[in-house]
Amino acid sequence: MKYRIAIPSYKRPEAIRKRTLNYLIDICNIDTKIIDVFVANKKEYEDYKYLKELGINIIIGVKLLHKQRNFIQNFYNEGSFIMQFDDDIDSLKIKKGKKTEVLKDLDSIIRIGFNECLKHKTKLFGVGAVDNHFFMDNKISTNLKLCVGACFGIIIDNDISLSLILEEKEDYERTIKYFIKFGKVVRLNMIATKTTYYSGAGGMVDNRTEEEQNKSALYLCKKYPDLIKINPHRKSKYLELRLIHSAK
Repeated sequence: MKYRIAIPSYKRPEAIRKRTLNYLIDICNIDTKIIDVFVANKKEYEDYKYLKELGINIIIGVKLLHKQRNFIQNFYNEGSFIMQFDDDIDSLKIKKGKKTEVLKDLDSIIRIGFNECLKHKTKLFGVGAVDNHFFMDNKISTNLKLCVGACFGIIIDNDISLSLILEEKEDYERTIKYFIKFGKVVRLNMIATKTTYYSGAGGMVDNRTEEEQNKSALYLCKKYPDLIKINPHRKSKYLELRLIHSAK
């Protein structure tokens, strides 16, 4: 199985090397030749150009995350296996008893994810959002659970119904759209991302507002009332969401 790794990045030419690329290259020994970094414009290209010395491919896409995700979706050939990472990942963690450890054999996990997609006839797999053994288990699920935007795999399907329209909560929108089309999404519940959400210079943080976050949350609840609802138990300045796991 051949796959590529796609990383959308904005205004983080140094942070991406210290965080996501450090994890992929220095910890997991991923071949740099299969890594594509998508930047917003020619100016950004110049800032990231030094990564080409590592063998990484730099591609000029578009600005705004959801538009860049759609650009990535249409950049590759139909049926391609594409693993996407945010540019600020510290690592992936794997559950080991009552603790978690840094996942080093990333290649095997990516292959497991895509093979599970093929097995269950879906085209999206993801991992958990919280690096905490209490919220993780050793099962692979196919019901409606969030495939967090920081790390997910897709088998390219250029169906326009899968395109994103939301800049905020785009991972919820993606998860729901794939679930509606294929009836399942794969999640590797023994794996979770280690990162710092809603912080750091660059990325979506530059444009995030409470108003837009809440507007997107309410939009999703109105459009998909049987699949998603507001989560009153999570305390945040933003409206937080909860997928209805029992959805079939």
